[in-house]
Amino acid sequence: MNKMSYSFSSSNKPVLLLLHGFLGSKNQWTAMSKLWVEQFDILYIELPGHGQSPSLSHYSISDLASEISEFLINNAIDKVHFIGHSMGGYVGAAFAKAYPQQLFSLTLLNSIMGPDSTARKVMRDRAIQLIDRFQNAYISMAINNLFTPLEHEVYKDIIENMRMVSSEMTLETVMAALRAMRDRPSQLGHVSVPVHYIYGNRDTVIDRSVIDAELNKLGFKGSSIDGGHMLLLTHPDEVISKIHLID
Repeated sequence: MNKMSYSFSSSNKPVLLLLHGFLGSKNQWTAMSKLWVEQFDILYIELPGHGQSPSLSHYSISDLASEISEFLINNAIDKVHFIGHSMGGYVGAAFAKAYPQQLFSLTLLNSIMGPDSTARKVMRDRAIQLIDRFQNAYISMAINNLFTPLEHEVYKDIIENMRMVSSEMTLETVMAALRAMRDRPSQLGHVSVPVHYIYGNRDTVIDRSVIDAELNKLGFKGSSIDGGHMLLLTHPDEVISKIHLID
């Protein structure tokens, strides 16, 4: 059984793979993907326990990258443009290192190639310890941190919908995702495909200094947007304007 759900219909156009982040779903790509459907066949994937995917008690980021590779092979898809948001970008980074022959490009949206910092791992451990008793409180707090104060005022309906959808996730789903993110290895180093970082200047989940350090180390291109961690929801037009997908 697949760990993730896949939505794809081929019309022999280049394939654009979209993978959302923690507490998200494929529906978060709606505003952006409608502008790509004429140019690309879009492959939507949903993380374990998110959207239509089955809940799992344990998996690794590398497991998900491996499953995506198998899906592409089984569906005769030679190469894809991979856009991953947050946790979806962690999967994309693992995929780029393990299966570069299946990639045209990788776009990391509010995401990085490196591992969790020590401080971030401590935060995830605390969340795992507390979430059994306070799941709804944790999810509400986690979602609050994804948006800037201004975005909280402007995008109230979007944020409330994300809270509603996330509240239906199982405890198993949330804990497994936290462990997978905490335990993921670094994917920093030589990558043989183009990688583009798009990040929010006001993102409190992934600090700008981390992005800058990776860009300096790897020599990749970065584009900043004046927003928080959920640019695919709050700034979709600006994100699209930063992405240039060339086969």
